[in-house]
Amino acid sequence: MNRFSQVLVAALVASSLPAVAAPVRNGGAVELVPHKATYSMRLGHVRSGGDVAGARGSMTMETAKSCAGWTLKHQFTLTLINNEGSRIETDSSFSSFESLDGLSYRFTSRTTRNGAVTEDIQGSAQLDSGGGAGTADFSRPKGTRFDLPKGTVFPTEHVKQLIASAQSGSFSLLRTVFDGQTKEGAMEVNAVVTRHRETPSKKQAKNKLSSGPSWHMRLAFFPLNSSSAEPQHEAGLRLFDNGVADDFEWDWGGFTVEGNLKSLEPLPNPTCP
Repeated sequence: MNRFSQVLVAALVASSLPAVAAPVRNGGAVELVPHKATYSMRLGHVRSGGDVAGARGSMTMETAKSCAGWTLKHQFTLTLINNEGSRIETDSSFSSFESLDGLSYRFTSRTTRNGAVTEDIQGSAQLDSGGGAGTADFSRPKGTRFDLPKGTVFPTEHVKQLIASAQSGSFSLLRTVFDGQTKEGAMEVNAVVTRHRETPSKKQAKNKLSSGPSWHMRLAFFPLNSSSAEPQHEAGLRLFDNGVADDFEWDWGGFTVEGNLKSLEPLPNPTCP
């Protein structure tokens, strides 16, 4: 349960929406803003047969820019309570660096469940060119290596392409994304724009970082070469034109977890030669 990033129900509605005809590269003229956002998390919906009775937690996300690239830091704590009252406490931290040209990537991820380490990942990835193939090499677990297919993008480039696609009026974007948060390799992410908001609410307009146009999006995550029509998991969020993500939802099949934005502050832009 440590994959955000990437930020629902796209598999159900994509067939009725026009897909992006031409590839979107380098995010067009999209300008992301460095920022720090804090969210509270709670249980959303529990479907019939679900074994989750409660959920609560918090998450902090930092998107920082340097003259060389983008650094992402995500940290969350989530406690799930089942119908018998047992608790599962998950703590996850993730950080990555992505070069400005979107071709080089480094990542570190660590997850514990009830105090025991369940995932400890570190590595790097490289693409041959924009839109080209590449490789991912893990130093933890040592020796793990993946080939990345042609067209793979890393998380920051993916966000840029989502925004550029939405700005162009497209409703659907399918991309192969590698973020290094699990040992599963790259995922196919099907994103669908469900609603466009040109004018922010009064609450959002109070913060300059959330005062621009935004889009409600649903993302479905599929393992590469999967023959299943059902996604592994799904997510929904509101994405602003500067890369800020507002309220979101994780969908794990039997239940959903909702995240509400509690604080949002800018981070400094670098002064580069």
